[in-house]
Parts: sequence; C-alpha cells; structure tokens
Amino acid sequence: MAACGPSGQEQSDKQAIMMQYSDSLWQEHKLVTSLFRYKLDVIKERKGDMKATLQALKFASASSLSEEQQSLIVKYEAVYRVYRDIVETYTNTVLRAEELFYAIKGLEKQVKAGSYGTGSEAEKLTQFKKEFQSLKQKLDALLVDAEFIDHQLSAVEPAYQSSAEKVESLVAKKAL
Repeated sequence: MAACGPSGQEQSDKQAIMMQYSDSLWQEHKLVTSLFRYKLDVIKERKGDMKATLQALKFASASSLSEEQQSLIVKYEAVYRVYRDIVETYTNTVLRAEELFYAIKGLEKQVKAGSYGTGSEAEKLTQFKKEFQSLKQKLDALLVDAEFIDHQLSAVEPAYQSSAEKVESLVAKKAL
C-alpha cells in the first residue's frame, strides 16, 4: 500500500530546492562583496588627509598660486567631497553586508536542520519563502548601494592619483 503523502524523494527534492535558493543568496552576496574593491580604512584615511591638506591650503593666498595650481586644488577638493560623502555610506554598506552574511548562514542552517520541514508542509514552506524574499530584497538594495559606491570611487580614483601628490607638495612648499 502506498502512502498518501509525498514520497521521501519528493520531500528531499524540495529541501534541495530550498538549498538552491539559499545558494542563490550566497551568489548575490559574493557579487556585492566583490564590489568592495577599495579598502574602507584607506578611504577614511585619505578623507582625513585631504581634509587637513585643504584646511592648510585655505590660508594660502590665491595670488601666490598659479592658475594650474588653483585648478588642481579645485579637482582635489572635488575628490575630497566624494570621499567625505561616501565614507558613511560605504561603512553602512559593509556592515549591512556582514549582517546579511550571518542572516544567510542562519537560513542555510535552518534549511539543513529541517526547520522549514521537507517542503511538504505549506506553513513552513511559506515561512521559508518569506524569509528568502526578505533577504533577497535586502541583498538587492545592498547591491545597488555597492554598485553606486564602486562607481563613485572608481570615477574619482584617477583624479586622486593625479592630484594628491601635487597638492600635498604645495602645502609642503607653503609651510617652508
């Protein structure tokens, strides 16, 4: 006599599908963290150094600077504004990524432990779907933020590289 419920194979298949869903979360999380190409500490340090440099330049007489030097300082200040505005967002994005890492890990553990059943119990399956959707939405929002940050930093990196040393040497010359 056959059982009236789903077969054991069907149940393990549903659990395997839940694991695939959690794997998809891991893939998206990996994509997000791959966008953290710039070290947060470096960005914070640059922001602080640039702020100090710009404050020192405030006391330099505009007439003592060539047009090229003034243009360089304007470019440097634009880079500083990007760093200033992005540091907090970058910090929050990294922290949210870490929080989601542990949330995905928890979901995966619950699936492996059978907390959502084997996929045959509608209530537990609905609970899994809600948890999955919640994490997916948070990851999608995080991905948008990480892409924005990466784009901003990638856009100003060449300007930083080309102007930082020159502007900092202006401060050193003015101090002498």
